[in-house]
Amino acid sequence: MATIQEVAKYARVSVGSVSRYLNGHKLRPDNIKKIETAIEVLGYKENFFAKGLKSNQTRSIGLLMNNMQNNFSASLVAKIDDVLEQQGYTILLSNYRDDPNRIEQKIAFFESRAVDGLIIVGAEQSWPQLECLKNYDIPIISIITPLDSPKTDSIIVDNRASTKKVISKMLSLSHKKIGVIAAPQTDYVARERFLGILDAYESHNKRLLETDIYYGDYSKTSGKRAMEYLLSEGITAVFVCNYNMSLGALQTIHENKLVIGKDISFASYDYFDASDIFHPKLTVIKQPIEEIGMLAAERLLEKIKNNNQLEGKVFTLTNEILWRDSIVKKLS
Repeated sequence: MATIQEVAKYARVSVGSVSRYLNGHKLRPDNIKKIETAIEVLGYKENFFAKGLKSNQTRSIGLLMNNMQNNFSASLVAKIDDVLEQQGYTILLSNYRDDPNRIEQKIAFFESRAVDGLIIVGAEQSWPQLECLKNYDIPIISIITPLDSPKTDSIIVDNRASTKKVISKMLSLSHKKIGVIAAPQTDYVARERFLGILDAYESHNKRLLETDIYYGDYSKTSGKRAMEYLLSEGITAVFVCNYNMSLGALQTIHENKLVIGKDISFASYDYFDASDIFHPKLTVIKQPIEEIGMLAAERLLEKIKNNNQLEGKVFTLTNEILWRDSIVKKLS
C-alpha cells in the first residue's frame, strides 16, 4: 500500500499539500493535477487518507519565531494566541534561532501537521531557504520584515520614520557629537533604523561621523563596549538601536558615574519596563506589539475564511515615541 509520503514524492509536492488536498483545501491547479495523477497511478484511495477526519481544517496555526528569548517575542506570541484561541484555533510554536538554515526544516514540520496558516517573524526576503514557501498553499503572514509574494501579507513598523524623529530631536537641541550604537547592517530592521538616523542628519544638513558609530551584535556586552568607546570619542548624546545593547550602554554610563539628562542625553529603540523607573525616565521608541499581534491573527483568519484568495498587502504600523527628560539641550 502506498503512503502519503510516496504520493507526495511522485507528485513532487509537499506532504502538507497532499494532506490539504484531501482535506478540501484549495491548491494551485497544477498541484491538484499532479496529486490526482499520483493517487491514480499509485492506486491509493482517498478514503484511506480521509479516514477519521471530521472537518476540512486542523484549526491549527504555525508560528515561526526568529528568537523567543526577548520581551517582544513573548508579548507577541501571547497576543496572537489570545486572538486565535477565541476563534477556536491553537498555535504550533517553533523557533529557528536566527538561523535561516533551520527554516526549511521548521516549515516542513508545519506542513506535516497540515496547519491552516503560517505566521513568520523576522525572516529576510533574500534568504534562499524561503523558496519553499512558493509551493506552500496556505495563508502566510510575515511580521517585522516584508516578504515579496503575491498572497503574503507583511506587517511592519515605521522604523525609519520614528528613528529619524528621535535623532532630529537631539540635533535640534544642539548636540553635534551623537553616538550611535547600531546593529549589524545585515537585516532589514537594522538597515531601516540606521537609514532613519542618516535621514535626520540629512534633514539638518549635517553629517554623521564614522567615528561616532559603533556596530554591536545585539548583545548587552557589545552595548557596554560600544558605550565605552563612544565616551572616549567625546559624545554628548547617544542613541541605541535595540534593547539588549541599551542595557549594556546604561551599565557603562552608570559605571562612569554620568547622570542621564545632565551629563549625557540618552534614547533607545525598544521599550522595557525599567525605562520607567530611571530618573529621569528614558526616552524610548515603543513598538505596538499588541496591535501587531492582533492584526496578524485577524488578517490570517480572514485569509483562511477566503480560502487564501486575498491579495497580499503591506501594513505599516506606527511606533510610539515616549518622550522623556533623558534628552536635554546641550549646554555651551
